[in-house]
Amino acid sequence: MKIYGFTLLRNGIKFDYSFRECLKSLSPLVDKIYIAVGDCDDGTKEALKEFDNLVIIDTIWDPAIMGDGGQILSQQTNIALEALRKDHGAENDAWGFYLQCDELLHEDEIERIRHDIEEAQKTGCDAARFRYFHFWQSHYEIALSRRWYPHEVRAVKLNSNIQSYGDAQGFSGITKAYESECRILHYGHVREAGSYAEKQKLLIQMIRPAEKFKKYFNREKKAFAATETAKVLMKHPAVMQKRIERMGEPYSFDTREIVYVVGDWTEFSDELVASINAKEVHFVSSTEEVPFEHRFKNMVVMNPSLMDRFQYSQKKDFNMKSDFARPWGKDLELLMRLSAIGVSQR
Repeated sequence: MKIYGFTLLRNGIKFDYSFRECLKSLSPLVDKIYIAVGDCDDGTKEALKEFDNLVIIDTIWDPAIMGDGGQILSQQTNIALEALRKDHGAENDAWGFYLQCDELLHEDEIERIRHDIEEAQKTGCDAARFRYFHFWQSHYEIALSRRWYPHEVRAVKLNSNIQSYGDAQGFSGITKAYESECRILHYGHVREAGSYAEKQKLLIQMIRPAEKFKKYFNREKKAFAATETAKVLMKHPAVMQKRIERMGEPYSFDTREIVYVVGDWTEFSDELVASINAKEVHFVSSTEEVPFEHRFKNMVVMNPSLMDRFQYSQKKDFNMKSDFARPWGKDLELLMRLSAIGVSQR
């Protein structure tokens, strides 16, 4: 099986996109990356010279389709996809992996992603869909609100009729998609304040007609202000360390002395359990087995009863609110429950 990357980019430096980190995170998965690079005026094209695995397609963004539902984004995505198909589309076992330049893969999931794409191939799928962590205003808070998509297709079989559509959030023409538990890490809403404000204005200009800009801009501000979040004290990709620290947040956290998990340890992966940043981790079958002094700050309950939620502040669930959302897998749920009491991954 061959996997190739594809994406789009324009003025990545000006709008503080994490495009370097994106390309570095994608590179271990793919042979090379096809990238449609629009007309830039900020040194973005020069910055891409540090990469030796890029196939750059120079483009000009057509102002005639700016404001038309984000069509400019899917058009640019399809330019990169078609260039990739021209070179490799005849290969029956070739896949394309798409990331937007504010999205990253975690190095710990690369082999699992490769495995899932292989499973997609074996089971007759022409696409693979991945979960999303949408970081909101912080590298340790993810958005849960209904307006945020819980998962999306990011791997597509090249020998297919699949195309990017709309504002390039997803793809059309899919006949069967494989559901992966791996995550796409979306950092687009965590960046320098000035660059973020300009990026939001540009995004609305790309999607909405100019005469309705103010109306939709104010609507977006209200919607974002009401965003519901959950704390996720995860280990971010290594390529994000400098960026996270530059923005004033820690890349690692203090180790907790002891943690109790009320749940069945066999439901969790060895990797997740080993990553819990605590000197001692104890799995127990009931809250009664937890010393009283640890039940409020050092305990999480995987299936909390109404009494657990009332007495020990255990949240019922951390699921995304979209009607299309699948419940989190056990590993991700445990990560969120631990984060809620301030326990991080190593």
